Amino acid sequence: MRLNRIKIFFSFIILLSIISLGCASTKNIRENTWKYLEENQESVHLYPYPNDTTSVSAPFSEKYLFLRLYNPHAKYNVGTVILQKGLEFTERHTVSGSHIAIGFDLTDSFYGLTLYAKPNLKIEQCTDTSTNEFMKSCDPEKSLQTTFALPVSKDEYELAVAWMKHKYETQSANYSISDNFKMAGVALKRMSNPDAKKSKHPHTQEEEFKEFEEMNKFVCSTFVCHVLFSSVDSIRNYMNENLIDPNYAMPTDIITMPGMQKLFTSSWQDYNTAAGQFVMHNPEFAEYLQ
Repeated sequence: MRLNRIKIFFSFIILLSIISLGCASTKNIRENTWKYLEENQESVHLYPYPNDTTSVSAPFSEKYLFLRLYNPHAKYNVGTVILQKGLEFTERHTVSGSHIAIGFDLTDSFYGLTLYAKPNLKIEQCTDTSTNEFMKSCDPEKSLQTTFALPVSKDEYELAVAWMKHKYETQSANYSISDNFKMAGVALKRMSNPDAKKSKHPHTQEEEFKEFEEMNKFVCSTFVCHVLFSSVDSIRNYMNENLIDPNYAMPTDIITMPGMQKLFTSSWQDYNTAAGQFVMHNPEFAEYLQ
């Protein structure tokens, strides 16, 4: 039964991939792609900082959480390829990515949830892929990443760290193959109806604490979204006001929320170089790269 569901899912994504290849010429060049870097003759792209001035200067912005959006280039993992192609076809934003991870500084050590990693919730390093089965299946020279920062208060930062530490140490977050079916269906519906799968009721922080504690099945983006929803007031308020359901959040839904700051894009193997260049131009981030 499980094998049949996996086959059906991948067949569905393959269909999306074929369609996306046929439609690729009609899309604008997204800024976190090799084509964009090549046209700008760049190996590392640093974004002007800040690129969203509405939140960075807020008095409560004492710390930063970091998100890493991936455009992986699979060496032998066909599932990664077809999932990425399917998401590119249904993507509604100016950036694209098929995987997202969260970190608490700019060192090459982020937390991500994938089907292939054992255990599913594991530290991901772009420059040393040998310790993570998902990362190992990708080519670090051809894979891209874009790093984002979210300004938060010190209390929000510490709460997010605590949630991650709890989920990581207890390994109470597992990758759900069945949730991929739901996500694929929602992605298709959003192409004609951007409001597909809105939450019926807002969640208070206390309600979210209870739900997140009891949940153990996620995909990469819903896991990261629950960490943010449970920890950061501005994210929770925005999602409640716009009736956004964290259980259906796509990777690019997260990095396009208000307050998110694009920092830099690079290949995986050049991550440390890109982070160093960004900090050199923005020394206020030096404490996050020590």
